[in-house]
Amino acid sequence: MKMTNDCLVCCTRGSLDAARLATDDESKQQEVLRRALSHLATMNMDDPPPLMARFIQETIEALTGVSDPFKRLKDKYNDFALELFPELEKKAAGKGFETAVRLTIAGNIIDFGAHNSVGKKKVLSTIEEALVQPLNGDVKKLEQACQNAGRILWLADNTGEIVFDKLLLARLDREKVTYAVRGGPTQNDATMEDAEYTGITQMVTTIDTGAAIPGVILEHCSDEFRQVFESADLIIAKGQGNFETLDPEDERIFFLFKAKCPVVADRAGVALHDIVIRQGGPDMSRK
Repeated sequence: MKMTNDCLVCCTRGSLDAARLATDDESKQQEVLRRALSHLATMNMDDPPPLMARFIQETIEALTGVSDPFKRLKDKYNDFALELFPELEKKAAGKGFETAVRLTIAGNIIDFGAHNSVGKKKVLSTIEEALVQPLNGDVKKLEQACQNAGRILWLADNTGEIVFDKLLLARLDREKVTYAVRGGPTQNDATMEDAEYTGITQMVTTIDTGAAIPGVILEHCSDEFRQVFESADLIIAKGQGNFETLDPEDERIFFLFKAKCPVVADRAGVALHDIVIRQGGPDMSRK
C-alpha cells in the first residue's frame, strides 16, 4: 500500500509519540520530529507507511540510545492479555471456529501505531463488540483454507494481541503452523522475546522476519523467513501493518484485522471499526 497524504500526518504524529516515550528531553523530541519531517519531505510516496516507522525507530535510538521506546507498554499489554486469557478461553469454550476468529481479531485493537493510546476499557469493550458485530469477510472460506493447507505461515502483529492469537492457534493443526514475529523492536509489534514470554513458542514453531519493520517487506527480510514465506500454502496476516506491506493479489493470504485507520479501511473496501477478513486476489488490487 502506498503512502497517502493522511499517512504523512499520521507518521508525523507517531514520531512525536514515540520520541516522548523514549525521552523527556524536549530538545531531543524536537530533533526526532525535525528529522522525521525532513525524511517525509523526500521519501518515495510509493513506499508503504511501515518503512517510515523503521526510520523513526532508528532515529530515536541514534538520538536517545533507547532501542525500544514502547517496551513498557509492550510489557504492560502482554501482562494484561495474559491475565485476561482465562476469560477469553471461557468465551471461546464450546464455540466454533468463528468465535475464535472474532476474538483473535479483537486483539488487534492493541495498536499504538494506529492510536496514541489504547486503554484497557477499550480492549474490553472491543472484545464484547467483536462477538456480536457483523464480520466483514468469509470466515467459512478461511476455515476451509486452514483445513486444506499443508503449511501455514502466521504473521503476527502486536504485543498483547499475540495472546489473543492463541485462541485460534489452538483450533489449528499446529504441526502445520509457523508463527512469525518481527525481527527487532518496532512500535509495539511483537518480537521473539514477546513470543517466548506469552507462551507462543511453546505452542508452535516460531521464527522472526529478520526485519524490524511493522509489516512484511520481503526484500528486507531474512533468507530463512523468505523461504518459509514462499513455501507456505496459506498465510494468515494479522493487523494493518501486514495488510499495508504485502501483495494484495497473493491468494494465499488471509488478512485479519480491525479497521482502525480510514486509509486502510478504504483500501480494503470496509468501514472504519469493522472486524475484517480479506483474502488476497485480483479484486483486492482493484480496490
